[in-house]
Amino acid sequence: MRVTLQPSGAVLEMLPGERILEAAQRLGYECPQSCRNGNCHICSALLVDGRVRQDGEVRDHGELYTCIAEPLEDCTVLWDGVLAPGELPVRSMACQLSECVELGGDVWRVRLRAPAGKPPRYHAGQYLMLERENGEKSAFSLASAPHLGRELEMHVLVREASAQSLIEQLQRNRMARVQLPFGDTHLAELPDGPLVLIAAGTGMAQMHSLIEHCRAKGFKYPVHLYWGVRRPEDFYPIEHWDQWEQLPNLQLHKVVSDLWGWEGRCGMLHEAVCEDFTDLSNVHVYASGSPAMIYATLDALVTAGMDAHQMRADVFAYAPRS
Repeated sequence: MRVTLQPSGAVLEMLPGERILEAAQRLGYECPQSCRNGNCHICSALLVDGRVRQDGEVRDHGELYTCIAEPLEDCTVLWDGVLAPGELPVRSMACQLSECVELGGDVWRVRLRAPAGKPPRYHAGQYLMLERENGEKSAFSLASAPHLGRELEMHVLVREASAQSLIEQLQRNRMARVQLPFGDTHLAELPDGPLVLIAAGTGMAQMHSLIEHCRAKGFKYPVHLYWGVRRPEDFYPIEHWDQWEQLPNLQLHKVVSDLWGWEGRCGMLHEAVCEDFTDLSNVHVYASGSPAMIYATLDALVTAGMDAHQMRADVFAYAPRS
């Protein structure tokens, strides 16, 4: 017997005699609930299709309480506020500006402090939406890792007037209103195998979060970071880079695409990865960059033997390829 949850589309496989809330919690969903006896109504939902037994009565429509409702057949239920395993609620908060400094390569490091008593919840690799004074929102990857608690860090490329105005807004107001978390390219759970992290420009912010999270969790598998820019001067200082160089399981690669005169590696990021890996069958790939760069990387790695499902990137969600 199945219960389909709307609007998420999640399907709960029920056990005999099980109530809807019990099944959802058994399967790892985070659900609105309190009393578990039908009195507080916090777990209320709307029965769209099917029949349930509740308080000795059979119902085929209307409001039900998931803590005491037992499905009698396949059902569809409209139930708001249910979070899938690993999913976190999106919250808005006003944060204080604790740092806004230029690092080099036209990149600024912005650090925010969330309100006391309301620590942000997010997974390493997710992003936030920062509200501008005109009400518009801009997306920025979180360079911080969840274990830092109230501290949120972003890397902002300031080459256009809109980015410059945002920096001026932050410096003037000394606070920012943000929403988080967003994005499914994250490490809610550490993978059972090597990581390949591919970042173009300030896509490094997302990889910074992933690496710091792996460090904090004692991740033992190899991690390979490929950071690409057009010119060597586009690399900007990373606070923990010297510490990263001492980690035995972390390999750091800087790649320049447009200037062939520098002493390091040159070319495209996917070319560097393919040069280093003769077998891509067991790696987990996380990539951050423009849609063109991400899809070119995906195609190249698939041609080299990677299964497309091994690669994750936010681009796949906000700029899907037809």
